[in-house]
Amino acid sequence: MEELYSIMRDFLEVEYNQESLLCLLKAAEAAYTGKKQVEAKLIANSTKYYLQALQEELKAAINRLDSYIAENAKKQ
Repeated sequence: MEELYSIMRDFLEVEYNQESLLCLLKAAEAAYTGKKQVEAKLIANSTKYYLQALQEELKAAINRLDSYIAENAKKQ
């Protein structure tokens, strides 16, 4: 049961981080003017890195959940 709570916390963390990512994207939209292209590029690059990290976290959480389900299926 502890493992399920841990997995759920991971999913909630991913959800929170996705909301943060949305804020970054909104900032990029607002910053993209002729005068602020450098700032917009920095925000876009940061967003890409952040999104890749979130995808890896989500994959790891899903794999943990799959493993947990498979182990419990064998026990029953």
